Amino acid sequence: MPILSELANVVKRQRSEMGLSQERLGELAGLSRATINELETGKLANLSLTRAERLVNLLGFGLGVTGIRKPKSDEQPGNALEIAARSGSISYSEPIPPEALRHTLITGTVPPKHIAQLRAVLDEAPLSVLSAAAAEIEAESGAPRKATWQRMRQLAVVLACTRDIWS
Repeated sequence: MPILSELANVVKRQRSEMGLSQERLGELAGLSRATINELETGKLANLSLTRAERLVNLLGFGLGVTGIRKPKSDEQPGNALEIAARSGSISYSEPIPPEALRHTLITGTVPPKHIAQLRAVLDEAPLSVLSAAAAEIEAESGAPRKATWQRMRQLAVVLACTRDIWS
């Protein structure tokens, strides 16, 4: 599959799952809505590596030359929620348990004692980890990734998160 076609598929799917419009994704990535649209519809003939990398990084992916990037040993499938939970506990003595994070991302309800940690997860966890957590929730509970991203966005708004992706 040609690289731009593969990139188009990934961008369109992830943008949709994350609930971002083409215009908003373009703003965040420093690209025009027309560029995002041309990429997604297969009409874009060229995209610089710098622009492509900025775009995929924003969506939580990496851009590689040699193929699929293998996860680090602590990032194996099935523990993305644990990694996300740890990333939100750096400044707090009590981490949010992965089970509580899973429940929150499925139901949209936050245990009051974990509000600060959840805010940190949504503002600071790498997008690749949040994406993996959405995939893990889908695999375990059947909740679609798009629905999980919508709940993350709703929670981020309620918790006044400052990450650009949520606004």
